[in-house]
Amino acid sequence: MTKPVMELRVVALLFSALVANVAAQAQTGSWANLSQLAPGTETRVTLSGGRTLRGSVQTVTSDSLAINAAKSQEKLSRTEIKKVETKRPGHRGRNALIGLGIGAGGGLAIGAGIDSGDHGWFPNLGKAIVTPLGAIVGTIVGVLIPSGGWHEVYRTP
Repeated sequence: MTKPVMELRVVALLFSALVANVAAQAQTGSWANLSQLAPGTETRVTLSGGRTLRGSVQTVTSDSLAINAAKSQEKLSRTEIKKVETKRPGHRGRNALIGLGIGAGGGLAIGAGIDSGDHGWFPNLGKAIVTPLGAIVGTIVGVLIPSGGWHEVYRTP
């Protein structure tokens, strides 16, 4: 495959991802998105007056949303709801394992570069030291990467 064709494919892939992202953001104005929420889904609802409620979805109808808030059960009219967000699960464990693999691989590559010269008694010292250090740094970075969080499902048009 020639280089210009490969570059064109990469640009097309990036453009399609951008278009899909814009389309997904444009669809947050649809009340129908709420009907897809399963009962018990953790939500955060912002009302038109600025008040925010947090709780789990109970029922969704064409003109209201009922949630079990921390202290009470709330039935909210569609007209008073400004924004609805759902909680995504976190992936810190997965991110830590990915960071471990990437860090160990990078450390091994750097250690191999260090060991390419003649070091006498310790021919693999670079790999033996830098590989575990890379794994530790990669794991820490993987844990610190934010994951989960709130995802907007509905916003008034």
